[in-house]
Amino acid sequence: MASVFLIGDPVAHSLSPAMQNAAFAALGLPHRYELLRTEEGDLPATIARLRGEDVLGANVTIPHKERVARLLDATEEEALRIGAVNTIFKRAGALRGDNTDGIGFAAALAERGLEVAGRRVLVLGAGGAARACVGQLLRAGASVAIANRTPSRAQALRAAMRDLPATGGALSVAAWPGPDALARYDVLVNATALGMRGEDVLPGVPLREGLAVVDVVAIAAETPLIAHARALGRVAVDGLLMLLHQGAQAFRLWTGVDAPLAAMRAALPRPV
Repeated sequence: MASVFLIGDPVAHSLSPAMQNAAFAALGLPHRYELLRTEEGDLPATIARLRGEDVLGANVTIPHKERVARLLDATEEEALRIGAVNTIFKRAGALRGDNTDGIGFAAALAERGLEVAGRRVLVLGAGGAARACVGQLLRAGASVAIANRTPSRAQALRAAMRDLPATGGALSVAAWPGPDALARYDVLVNATALGMRGEDVLPGVPLREGLAVVDVVAIAAETPLIAHARALGRVAVDGLLMLLHQGAQAFRLWTGVDAPLAAMRAALPRPV
């Protein structure tokens, strides 16, 4: 039996163990996905632990996505482009870092039939998840604005993504949304951690008619943002859907076989 870990702090809330262990069971693989809470100072020791023969790899979450690459043997192009690693896997004994968030984000949009080419998208956040979302949106031809409660972080993300190939899309920085700010956008993406503890990412900001809403926060209950969007009849893409698809890609990296998507979906706490 080999292990796969989720490395981060916190990790207790994660739905990945149920999903990934269901996938291992569905294919009869004798592996186990486990939580490994890791504080910043313990990260080097945790990465060293992954080098054991009884470990297939790991997922990486807050706050280590942007720091872990320096501890690995190699980093894949997608993770380098995004500037964040969310999946560690082994090839020929070497630890390699990749990022499956962008693939998961794009697959979630596709499953919901949400086209972003030529549309105006506001992305909230400037961390690893935001980087993955912005990259996919630009490649799909969306015009993207980044808003962060610390404006300098949004500016830094814009600078980091400047050389990413786009298909007719533009990249800019916007102020954190006020009551009327969403009127100029077609799609809202919450790529912050707000909503993980039941908080509303944009209290008092109306979701105008025709606005599509995407939330990357994956928790057992609907986030307030997704619940509000669905109550209004807006197109809503739940963070669980992104979790499902990025997890399926990570599973392929660890095992070399296609993930049993139906089994993983059935293990989620609610239908998506």
